[in-house]
Amino acid sequence: MPVYEFACPACDERFEELVRRFEDPVACPSCGEREVERRLSVFAPSARAATVPDYSRLAHHARPAAGGCCGGACGHAH
Repeated sequence: MPVYEFACPACDERFEELVRRFEDPVACPSCGEREVERRLSVFAPSARAATVPDYSRLAHHARPAAGGCCGGACGHAH
């Protein structure tokens, strides 16, 4: 389910909501207004994204080298 950002014109509340379908009704959690505005939601990666550990080398120790990370089907030349 995607998270959408909304703005309420009645009380100026900005909020995020998990929405199953784009057309599902959403109400402001502050005042209950149903005529809310869907805002453009921009993906912002975490500032710590560069510190994510690289586990790709561990697969070579757990599996035989002849088949790569996906049994040879992924196209990676491991």
